[in-house]
Amino acid sequence: MYGTLFESNKEAAFAAHKTCQALSAFTLFMTAAYLCTAVKIFVVMTVLVLALSGYVALEVLLRLEKDRPTAEDLVVSTENTTTAAETKDDVKT
Repeated sequence: MYGTLFESNKEAAFAAHKTCQALSAFTLFMTAAYLCTAVKIFVVMTVLVLALSGYVALEVLLRLEKDRPTAEDLVVSTENTTTAAETKDDVKT
């Protein structure tokens, strides 16, 4: 997933992933003595739902950006333009 989302900067994306993984492990160990399992499961499920919604939003934004016409698509070429009268003359001959 990191390879496709961050094609230009794969190393930094992987480093950010490992940093978040280390922070989550640190948080788990620091709160182990204070929170019960039900609360931890609730927190993990909440983070999972937030991450999933962020991923879906990212995919939608990338698809909208990909489908948007670029400046090259909007340029109209005037080299081979013909009028309606010229087209009718070509059909008659």
